[in-house]
Amino acid sequence: MKLRRRVERRLRLLFRNLGISRYFIQEKIARNRSTIAYLFGLLFFYLAIAFLIPLAVALFYEEDPRPWIYPLLLTASLGIPLLLRYQPSEMTRPTETMFVVTNAWLMAMVFGAIPYMMYGMGVVDAMFETMSGFTTTGATIMTEIEAWPKSLLFWRSFTQWLGGAGIVMIFITIFPMLGVAGRSLARNECVGMDIQNIPRRIQDESKKFHYIFLGLSAAQFLLLLLTGIGIYDSLVVMFSTLSTGGFSPHTASIAFYQSRAVEWIVIAFMFLAGTNFYLHFQALRARDWRIYWKSREFRAYLTLFVSASVVGAILLWGDTFTGLGESLTASTFQALSLMTSTGFATTDFALWSGSILFILFLLMIIGGCSGSTAGGLKVVRFVLLRKFIYASLYKTVHPRAIFALKLDGRNVTENAFSSVMAVVICYLATTVAAMMALVLLGIDPLTAMSAAISTVSNTGPALGQLGPMGTYGGLPELAKIILTFTMWAGRLEFLTVLSLLTPVFWHELLRYRKQDGVDGRPQK
Repeated sequence: MKLRRRVERRLRLLFRNLGISRYFIQEKIARNRSTIAYLFGLLFFYLAIAFLIPLAVALFYEEDPRPWIYPLLLTASLGIPLLLRYQPSEMTRPTETMFVVTNAWLMAMVFGAIPYMMYGMGVVDAMFETMSGFTTTGATIMTEIEAWPKSLLFWRSFTQWLGGAGIVMIFITIFPMLGVAGRSLARNECVGMDIQNIPRRIQDESKKFHYIFLGLSAAQFLLLLLTGIGIYDSLVVMFSTLSTGGFSPHTASIAFYQSRAVEWIVIAFMFLAGTNFYLHFQALRARDWRIYWKSREFRAYLTLFVSASVVGAILLWGDTFTGLGESLTASTFQALSLMTSTGFATTDFALWSGSILFILFLLMIIGGCSGSTAGGLKVVRFVLLRKFIYASLYKTVHPRAIFALKLDGRNVTENAFSSVMAVVICYLATTVAAMMALVLLGIDPLTAMSAAISTVSNTGPALGQLGPMGTYGGLPELAKIILTFTMWAGRLEFLTVLSLLTPVFWHELLRYRKQDGVDGRPQK
């Protein structure tokens, strides 16, 4: 009893010193509702936990721990009070969902850039590098990568792993739980999935998505470890592969290892990361691997990948490489690396012939499967566009025909197809606008076009000075700011980001502030 009183007295003194009374915590904080404040509190709290890992790496390699201690304390001091002060609202509105999702990446960029700046990087460069990490783009401004601290390179790839895990969990498990608001946003990313029929027990099932992502991560880490590249490199390469990010601890990327085993392990896990994670979930739950083949998107994804690899190998054989096996490995690796928006390189593909580069850039635009960590427009959208074009031609010949647009035996609603067209148009418009802005800044058209496509598709490497062995460091600062925006917009499928630029969005968001308890009034 005396011990309990002593503990309560110490806690009361601590709360008073922090400006928080015991009554305030028990009575007032628990009754204030704000989904936005609560979710940002979670974000800051998880970022604080994330900073613990590179801090441990810094201590292990006897590096300066301050670049990790300061952001850790800052994010913890922001996150914990928000979690104590607020709880989620009973009803989540579309504007709240879009606001949290779009700004989560911005907040992660701001606080994640602190270590870069403390190691001497400029503000714009640090923001660019961090956004590239969390959006799993892989575009970098770093030169002589091996010269940077190991803890910073670890954080650099770890942000990609966090971003990849976040995008899968948001689009597959969080959005469907938010009713119409969530399903409308999830439809932009997961148009090929049956969003309506995702289990209502998804909060329980979501643990399995964590297990899938962690299981694949552990499997690749162990396989890479067996190749002899070491624990540190195995972890960093795994982070960048499962997230389809592409950051490497070496300037030469995967080519540094000079190992066919490493290359084929990375190929296998890039392919899995570019596949719809809901298919992984269904296949494991049903223990039926034929589920993959039943997906029209997966079949198209596999067909495009194999076709591009074979054609590329034929074009490279005798031109760039003398052996067929070497040509096939290089073609397969780069085709899948760019299609899944990973951006790893085993050679400087920017020096390949124009016909192969054309194929690679088409794959970059197409991207991987919906509901995966890959970027690009996604294979399913091209599948639906092909079906729509065929239906339009069929109706031209048979005007009275009724042609239902279907995917995997399910009707594709008008709203779903409208979202497909909206994303495609936004992709093209953003790419063209970014390219024109870069050209006006004095960048040559080829470099500007490849940089715009690469960042909008969240791929990373481009052409010219921005090739797989080059960096974005030589670009003007305004160009880096523009490309930071395109990475952000491309990762969030454009519509959620562009909605923030409309007055009606802010009107709706501010309209319900008092109803959500943001004004501090107790909720009944």
